[in-house]
Amino acid sequence: MSMMKRVGLPIMEEMLLSGPGTRMELWNRVEDQVPDLKWETFKRFMSHMRADGMIQTLPCTPEHPHTRIALSEEGKQIVQELLGT
Repeated sequence: MSMMKRVGLPIMEEMLLSGPGTRMELWNRVEDQVPDLKWETFKRFMSHMRADGMIQTLPCTPEHPHTRIALSEEGKQIVQELLGT
């Protein structure tokens, strides 16, 4: 759980506060919060969170032609509980 709190929570918190984004946008938004986070580890955590149902892939639209990732309802609930909001 330590690694999940150190890496996963900042990723999920960023999505809760700033909304969905592409994988690269999310990476750019969290890399300052977790300076030793490597791209490979980030991708692994994104896959893990998707498999656990904490994040979801949004459909492409004319406004957003690239795949974006957002918190699922379960993911939002978990982050809010962990942050105490």
